[in-house]
Amino acid sequence: MKLYTVDEVAQILRLSKRTVYSYIEFGYLRAVQVGEKKALRIPEDALNEFLKLNQTVFEIVPLSRRTKK
Repeated sequence: MKLYTVDEVAQILRLSKRTVYSYIEFGYLRAVQVGEKKALRIPEDALNEFLKLNQTVFEIVPLSRRTKK
């Protein structure tokens, strides 16, 4: 099982580390504490689950349906 640091997840998601910590704090992203310093690590399956639950699907609108301004 691969474990990611908060910094790695922030880079992957293109977010700040503070935002990643907030997601963990509010329970949106699961993390575990490891070692004596209790460093936070995000399991790969937790990151995949987060991405799956928070993906945005955009509709591709044909040019003929777009409004002109």
